[in-house]
Amino acid sequence: MNPEEEETKGEKAETGETVVTEVTVEPGETKERENNQSTGMKNILIVAAENSAENYAAQIVEEFKKKETPVNFFGVGSDKLAQKGVDVIIHNKDLALVGIIEVISSILKLKRYMHVLFNAAKKRKADAVLLIDFPEFNLWMARKFKKAGIRVYYYISPTVWAWRYSRVKKIKKYVDHLFIIFPFEIPIYRQENISFTYTGHPLVPMIKVNHTKEEFRQKHAVPADELLVTLLPGSRKTEVNALLPTMLAAMEVLKKEFKINVFLLKASGIDKELMAPFLEASPLQVRIIGQEHGYDLINAADIILTTCGTSNLEIAVIGVPFTAVYQVNKLSYLLGKRFVKIDLYSIVNILAGQEVIRELIQYNYTVENVVTEMRRILNNRQVRENMLKQFDRIRDMLTQDHHPPEIIYNKIVKDIF
Repeated sequence: MNPEEEETKGEKAETGETVVTEVTVEPGETKERENNQSTGMKNILIVAAENSAENYAAQIVEEFKKKETPVNFFGVGSDKLAQKGVDVIIHNKDLALVGIIEVISSILKLKRYMHVLFNAAKKRKADAVLLIDFPEFNLWMARKFKKAGIRVYYYISPTVWAWRYSRVKKIKKYVDHLFIIFPFEIPIYRQENISFTYTGHPLVPMIKVNHTKEEFRQKHAVPADELLVTLLPGSRKTEVNALLPTMLAAMEVLKKEFKINVFLLKASGIDKELMAPFLEASPLQVRIIGQEHGYDLINAADIILTTCGTSNLEIAVIGVPFTAVYQVNKLSYLLGKRFVKIDLYSIVNILAGQEVIRELIQYNYTVENVVTEMRRILNNRQVRENMLKQFDRIRDMLTQDHHPPEIIYNKIVKDIF
């Protein structure tokens, strides 16, 4: 069969959603892969270039281990995946980029990493590739792997519903099977005749708070009559550089009006050295908490200032008032704005279908605007209660009976064994 031909099969997805089109590609497997298959052991390359992606990847790898399925995982990740037995050949902090211009300016470095991954996949005779989120890099990789005859799975669909819808053409051409997490994505991929499985969102089952708000505050000596403010400047270097200075400046102003204790949640891929110049330049005493205690810190907070991203859902599910901010290279913003089809950026607002939390994006991300919005939340109980009520609705929307990693496991095992 030609690698780009499609065969329609009315197959039922594990969640009960119909998979519209099953794309099957069998482009003459190499002798080496046949030898590999005869041993029963399979090799899967996994690309988890961001913290959230790595959390999801770790659950999937754990599913294979739990069921004692003979698979070797290798690829992109950090210590979290390495501890699960994944052979990490590229650390994901080296791939953490955001914005069109940032990606373009790092194109040579990205191409080197692509070359390393592609050669590793060929050398280890990969049976499949699992790409998670990070579309600017992963859609490139999908093309290379597909042309090499390696089965390509993609988890966390590119946000074609928000911007650059034309990417569905690449997905259809280069991805064998797509795992999607939002119900509103179903009609998009059904209409485009793309092979997909709706898994539901993996986030809610992953959120585990180990200490109560009172326990955390007591441990960190936060007085009961003072506020705990948490900053989440992002998991990428470019985000921290762009967002943290304004966050700290806003906290200086806020501290003049409120008794606040400022905590900062440090993503695992961010070195303290990166943040040190900003923290040293600020008169604030900022306490840094590692990601392993992140949910406890979020739960203990009275209010949170965070970058747009997966953290928005985490905060909403835990149930803490917050404001979302974002800022990228000016040229990246101007270029990206041409392709954006939505008015709301935070996934919390998108799921709610309205502005539940304020978004301070690009030119609106200023010290004055941050202080004004946080003051509005802190001074108005009704604002906080309305926000939390919408968060409850979103939590209910995302809560599910099934286990997304198991759905992904079942599909991959069915295909490659």
